[in-house]
Amino acid sequence: MNRSSLPFVGIIAATLAVGTGLLYALDDGARLINENAAARAFILSDLFWPAVVGLICVMLILLVGVVSSYEFHPDRLSGRNVPERGE
Repeated sequence: MNRSSLPFVGIIAATLAVGTGLLYALDDGARLINENAAARAFILSDLFWPAVVGLICVMLILLVGVVSSYEFHPDRLSGRNVPERGE
């Protein structure tokens, strides 16, 4: 096998692993909804979609915070490209 194709093999393997994990998660989620009356009642209630939208907003706020803290870190803004005490 050529060394340049190893990253592609890794990406394919990771995709298959994540896909398999998602299928198991969907199966477990369906089982939870079918077997748990409280979970089914919550999903069918009026609180479900506001909770989903709220969770998405929280995740987006966290994402923006992490990206902003990385982008606006003082080391990145100073213009210096060598350590303070030299190398």
